[in-house]
Amino acid sequence: MDPEFDDVVAPEDLMALERRFAEERRGGAVSRRCQFEYGWALVRSRYRSDVQRGVALLGELLPEGTREEQRDYSFYLALGNYRLKEYERSLSHLDRLLALEPQNQQGLRLRRHVRDRMRRDGLLGAAIVGGVALGVAGLLGLAISRARH
Repeated sequence: MDPEFDDVVAPEDLMALERRFAEERRGGAVSRRCQFEYGWALVRSRYRSDVQRGVALLGELLPEGTREEQRDYSFYLALGNYRLKEYERSLSHLDRLLALEPQNQQGLRLRRHVRDRMRRDGLLGAAIVGGVALGVAGLLGLAISRARH
């Protein structure tokens, strides 16, 4: 676990931003700032459904943002997708961020972290597939052996 990328928002902070977002929506229009802050908090939630909602809210903002806003949206979209284990999407948003700001240290660290996680999960996935294949082969061998006796 990496505190920089795996920390979670305090529930009371998330609730406060959710209330503000709901109030603005009831008023007819949600400000970009409010939507960003709520999306930012949701992306940092411990609950997958919150992270998914945060990614959706931030994704709505991305096309119309200023260069600086797009940088922020791209980073938090990358973070949200990392937390959802959507590593390819995360890297895509990081590519957008780093195209805008090639020396963005936080983006570069997250990209390294995502790639490390992909390698680790890939190796873990290969080990699981290999173990399952070995188990199936063993069971098949045992079944053939019993059928002969």
